[in-house]
Amino acid sequence: MAKVNPFKGIRYNPRAIPDLIEALAPPYDVISPEMQDELYESHDKNVVRLILGKTYETDTDSSNRYTRAAKYLDGWLDTNDLIREEKPAIYLYAQDYELKGAKLRRVGFMCRRSIEPFGESVFRHERTLSGPKVDRLNLTRACKMNFSPVFGLYTDPEHVLDKMWEVIMSEPPEIKVVDNAGVTHTMWIISESEVIEKVSGFMESKKIVIADGHHRYETALNYRNEMRAKENREGEAEYDYLLMYLSNTDSQGVDVWPTHRILSDVDFISLDVLKDKLKKSFEVCEYSTDITPLSSILEDLEKAGENGASFGLYAGDQRLFLLTKRVPRRSPDDSDREDEEKKPGEQEQDALSMLDVSLLQDVIFEKIFGVTKEDVANKKHVTYTVDAKEAIKSVDDGLARFAFLLNAASVDDVMKIALGGGVMPQKSTYFYPKLISGLVFNPLS
Repeated sequence: MAKVNPFKGIRYNPRAIPDLIEALAPPYDVISPEMQDELYESHDKNVVRLILGKTYETDTDSSNRYTRAAKYLDGWLDTNDLIREEKPAIYLYAQDYELKGAKLRRVGFMCRRSIEPFGESVFRHERTLSGPKVDRLNLTRACKMNFSPVFGLYTDPEHVLDKMWEVIMSEPPEIKVVDNAGVTHTMWIISESEVIEKVSGFMESKKIVIADGHHRYETALNYRNEMRAKENREGEAEYDYLLMYLSNTDSQGVDVWPTHRILSDVDFISLDVLKDKLKKSFEVCEYSTDITPLSSILEDLEKAGENGASFGLYAGDQRLFLLTKRVPRRSPDDSDREDEEKKPGEQEQDALSMLDVSLLQDVIFEKIFGVTKEDVANKKHVTYTVDAKEAIKSVDDGLARFAFLLNAASVDDVMKIALGGGVMPQKSTYFYPKLISGLVFNPLS
């Protein structure tokens, strides 16, 4: 049975760092080298020194980004720049942001959750790479700490926990900061045993789909197995749990952005030949970006996605093509009727194969350009961005051959595929806003 527990979190001392935003950072995997420099400059105790420290040519096995992170951590604890909670707690965390003129709020809570292999009560939705897992495992070994929560989703159509959160959020928060993107991050500390017991009891039977942090979850699982083998102890230990942020998909504010693909270093193909190949599978409509604003084209792309898989293909010289594959979306009645006739797993496989990112890989990348899934996994030919303008600029600047603009996958698709055991291609989703790092840490020893 899955366990959701409170813990004595470690967090920045507000007396030592009154302007907390200076010490916080985005998740490690979205921090560019330029952003890393900025975060280093923002405060000498910024969490980036722990989650993504700099590397140097002089690094050795005994002196490197991981050993330095451990040294920073120990030093900040000794000087009380970091303090430990006196009572076990869970941490209510709200993010307020604007999207297309609408004000939205995503709410979830941070806790210790028991670690389990995928497929029991925790499910992944994207594939992972070996490199980041090695990196995160080295950091965990050195620091024995979860610095950033894994982002998990659960369903609660009755809004049982949401009703509790509304009461708590009417009280003054412990932390409230605004980041550079204009997102407001607010945190309340909940140490009342009655509330914690209700939350833990409610979450025992809930299945969790990882939205963000697949590499960190697998790292926690690997570290747990490693420590169990090393210590051969009876009973539970701190490393049997990890720091998770859990949010209800039935509430507002769970938003998925598309991740666009940038294609480079592929064999030459003329635009006329490419169009002829694409017309065998897609309806092709051409735009000129110097006449039609990109925002309007993206709106047309979104509308086209309501009737079937659709992509935007930018080929340079202000030429952008809308590609639409006519695959009608089934009505709920048709879906239920057809799904009843299918074997377990077939429904999810159908949903996976119909995803825009799956069709892009199978029909265009592989069949036309010869870019295989293995190439993508090995970071060949394809890079990613959530910014459509950046994707187009990379082509105009001669850094890439083509840019493919996508619609976002729906949260429902993500949940259905993951809970059915399906795994989406890498970078299929970008959940926004990202969880900020540095609000609270979970000690593993």
